[in-house]
Amino acid sequence: MEANLFSLVDATDRTRIFAWGMEIIEEERTDAIVYRRDPDTGRIFIGQHASAESALHRYGRRVPLELVWEFEGSEPEDQPV
Repeated sequence: MEANLFSLVDATDRTRIFAWGMEIIEEERTDAIVYRRDPDTGRIFIGQHASAESALHRYGRRVPLELVWEFEGSEPEDQPV
């Protein structure tokens, strides 16, 4: 099993996080869990998707978003072993 963290960020301002997620790959199956807290209401949303890309497609229909993997922008030596 492998798990990779990601975030869905505002396409125009990557410092604004829309949601956090984890994609889990196990043998032939992939799932993604997404967590979001609505800044206006404080309500928490948790969703399950077929992949991080499918979560991006689902939420990106309402708001222009980008998918950012946890390790993007980091040097390999910065990654934990």
